[in-house]
Amino acid sequence: MPDSGLIVSLLGGLILMAFAGDFLVNGAVAVGRKLGLSPLIAGIFIVGFGTSAPEMLVAIDAARNNYPNLALGNIVGSNIANIFLVLALPAIISPIAAGGWGQGRSFAVMFAATLGWIAILATIGLDVAMGTLFLIALIFYAVYTLASARMAANAGVDTGIDVTPSKLSTGRAAGYILIGMIGLPIGARLIVDGGVGVARFYQVSEEFIGLTLLAVGTSLPEIGAGVAAALRKKTDVLVGNVLGSNLFNILGAGGLIAFFGPIEAAQSFANYDHWVMAAAALIIGIFIFAKMRIGRLAGVLLLLIYAVYIFGVVNGWNILALING
Repeated sequence: MPDSGLIVSLLGGLILMAFAGDFLVNGAVAVGRKLGLSPLIAGIFIVGFGTSAPEMLVAIDAARNNYPNLALGNIVGSNIANIFLVLALPAIISPIAAGGWGQGRSFAVMFAATLGWIAILATIGLDVAMGTLFLIALIFYAVYTLASARMAANAGVDTGIDVTPSKLSTGRAAGYILIGMIGLPIGARLIVDGGVGVARFYQVSEEFIGLTLLAVGTSLPEIGAGVAAALRKKTDVLVGNVLGSNLFNILGAGGLIAFFGPIEAAQSFANYDHWVMAAAALIIGIFIFAKMRIGRLAGVLLLLIYAVYIFGVVNGWNILALING
């Protein structure tokens, strides 16, 4: 068994990050509702960014401490988990409507970012120039989307704004956000220290830990927000949540860790994980453009796909080798 301190650090960091992320999301959603934001905008910029904060901080901490493939694994694994796990669990509780206002455009940007990420890591790797480009793209997208939402609202387009008053006061919401902002970086530090130690003890790769344990662990805020929304029958925010979270993971976390580069991805990403990442992005796109309801059956199928993916990670599947014959 690895040192008990490593296990305590890892599990303690995951628990702390889950609670801190939940505080951050709840506080941010309350503020967003008071500002009258649509579900898509709230999902992308408040819930999406808030629930991506764990991935960002873990990735930055890992890259800063010279564990680049732990950082990459956390980003890639989280994007896969967001679609196959974060969407699936709430869908089993309450159907999720896809194809609402602005989701097609948001998906197109997310899918382009996914393909760009895969292409860059397969060729030149991440460096300061790529990181700068990612962050500029994220800022441009944020400004454009917010401006589009304002113009749509002014034109009388129904963007699904929730006018239900928030139960949290402004002061309490701000306090929740502060707790989240303090707890998340502490949790990230504990997770990286514990995760690296456990990986070394069991002699597994950094990317393996990032793709599995850390990816699921840092996706706990997304899972919590999704399940809570499903229980309240407020699933209209979930697709935007996933789109925003995946976009912030790639352009935000990916852009920031590039400043600690140059970073080259381990071959296992090109062999297997990036293929699954692209397939996951395509699947959510099908739901959006077909305007399908993601119900219980679809949720179970997504969970099964995720289980197969994890089985492939554990057993070292190589899709690239199959394609090359």
